[in-house]
Amino acid sequence: MGTWNTAINGNDTFLDVYSNFYDLYNQGQYPDYVSKQVIEMFNGEFEDSDTQNNALFALALAQWETKTQDGQILSRVKQIILKDQDLEVWERLGADAGLLSKRKVVLDSFLKKITQIKDKPKRRVRKKFDFKCICLVNIIAPDGLKTFEINKEYSNGKYIQTSSIMQWRTGGGSVLYYSAQGKVISAQWIDSQTLEVVHDRGIDFTMKRDTAYYCGDAVNVIYMPK
Repeated sequence: MGTWNTAINGNDTFLDVYSNFYDLYNQGQYPDYVSKQVIEMFNGEFEDSDTQNNALFALALAQWETKTQDGQILSRVKQIILKDQDLEVWERLGADAGLLSKRKVVLDSFLKKITQIKDKPKRRVRKKFDFKCICLVNIIAPDGLKTFEINKEYSNGKYIQTSSIMQWRTGGGSVLYYSAQGKVISAQWIDSQTLEVVHDRGIDFTMKRDTAYYCGDAVNVIYMPK
């Protein structure tokens, strides 16, 4: 069993079941549906004699915290603890008398906790959405009327795409998009009406416009693969 940890959550099975329950719960899923999904996801752990107790403990705790206790799950957990069935598994796996004694204290405390009525359900935690842009190109046209930008975009630290915009003082629009990370791209103004974009070969552009236009001001975009 490796390093023994008598804590109720001191094993991978408990942590996996518990964390996946809350992954779904925090997405707004109904707790009853979440419990069914978790049991299906970890069917092997719920059926295996070495891991099923920890899987049931994790599910029972999550249900208690969200005030959605399943009577059958709670009954099974009571039987496991009151009849020392979990201690029998630990003993079979090689736990000594000292560890069994410590585990019994933990189990009794856990059962007392989940058989008490909880005042309020645990609140859902919305995942933080973090959007970040890294500027690759920001150049002003010789006439000073417009700016061309290229940015790499990230959501929660994960690369999304590389995009660009031709921006005048009061408006503008997108010029190119692609989603190939690690590709090199640059740009320069040839004159106020001509922009040259130099890029790695093999970029599959989602958008690749040859012109940008706003309020009578037109810009030709030339692409130069290298």
